[in-house]
Amino acid sequence: MYQVQQGDTYYSLSRRFSIPLDSLQTWNGNTLQIGQTLYLTNPNTREKLAATTAAAPAAKPAPKPAPVAKAAATPTPKPAPAKSAATQKAVESTSAFPAPEPKPAAYKTKSRILVVPFDPHLYFSDADYEIARQSRIPRQNVRHVFRGRLNAMMAPEGYETIHLLGGVYRDSVSELSRLYKSLNYGYADNKQSRFNHQPEVKEDKGGMLNWVKDQKGKLGLKGQPAVLPVAQDPDKHFGVTVKNPEFFSYFNNQYGIDYYVFINQFEVKTIYENCLDRAAQNYQRDFTVHYSIYDSKGELVSGNKVKVPYESNINDVQRIVSDSMPNMAKRVLSDLPTAKK
Repeated sequence: MYQVQQGDTYYSLSRRFSIPLDSLQTWNGNTLQIGQTLYLTNPNTREKLAATTAAAPAAKPAPKPAPVAKAAATPTPKPAPAKSAATQKAVESTSAFPAPEPKPAAYKTKSRILVVPFDPHLYFSDADYEIARQSRIPRQNVRHVFRGRLNAMMAPEGYETIHLLGGVYRDSVSELSRLYKSLNYGYADNKQSRFNHQPEVKEDKGGMLNWVKDQKGKLGLKGQPAVLPVAQDPDKHFGVTVKNPEFFSYFNNQYGIDYYVFINQFEVKTIYENCLDRAAQNYQRDFTVHYSIYDSKGELVSGNKVKVPYESNINDVQRIVSDSMPNMAKRVLSDLPTAKK
C-alpha cells in the first residue's frame, strides 16, 4: 500500500512503482486524493496471500547457533580503480537509455501510444511577432503554446495516451532531452498508412528555402544542426529515424507502448500570394506539421505532413489553437489503426 502525497498522479506512480497505469486505476478507481491509501497489488493476489498466511503453521524458533572460532583477519581487498571521466563519458554515450529491467506482464485494457512532441529547435514561423503582440505573451512562448496544445490533443479515441510533455513525470524534461539525442531527422518520401490515406499536400515552389534561412537567422539557430525545414517536394515530408537500438525496447518495457507518434516539425508561413481580403490585408497563413508513426517493433507505419490553411489577420494564440489544432491532431491520428474494443 502507498499513501498518496501532494503532486502524485497515476502516471508518476505507475512509473515509480513499475506498475501498469491501467492496473492502478482498476484496483483503486479513477480518482486520486491526497492521503488516499493506494493499493499496489491485485486484490485477488492480496486475498490469496492473506489466506496462505492465515493457514500456515506458526514457525518454530530457530535453534541457537553453535559457537564458532574466530577466523584470522583477512586483508581488506583494494577497491577497483575508478574509471576516468573520458571512459565514463564514452560508456554513457553508447547507451542513452538504461537496460530494461524485467517486469511482470502488463495489465492493459487499451492499446497505448507514446506522443513525442516536436523539438523546439524544429519550429519555424514568420508570424510569431504578430501573434505574441496580440496575445500579450513573450514571443518565445508562442512555439511552446503550439507545442503543448498539439501534444495535449494527441489523444485518439480507444487508446491510452502516454505524454512526455506537460509535467506528468518529474523527469520528463531530461527524458525528452535524451530521447531527442536518439533521433535523426531528414526528408523522406511520404508513406501512406495502410489504415488511412492523408490527402496530398501541395507546396508553393517559390522562395521556400530563402524564407527558411531568414527564419533560422532571426531565431539565432546558426549553431544548430543544419536542416532544411520546408519540404519543397509535395511527395516528401520531414521524417525521423531512430538511431539508438535500445530506444523501442526501453519505452516498450517502461510503458507497454503499441505505437509511437512523433511530431517532427512545425511550420507557420504566411502565403502573401494568396490574398483573402485585399482591403484588410488578410493573407493565407499555413500551419504545417510533419509527423511519423512507428509500431512497437520499430516499423514505420506512416510518414506524412498535414497543412491547415488559416487567416493572417487572426493572431490571438488561443483562437488559433482552438480553430486549427483539433483538425490537425485528428488528421495525424487517423493514420493509426482503429482501436480494438
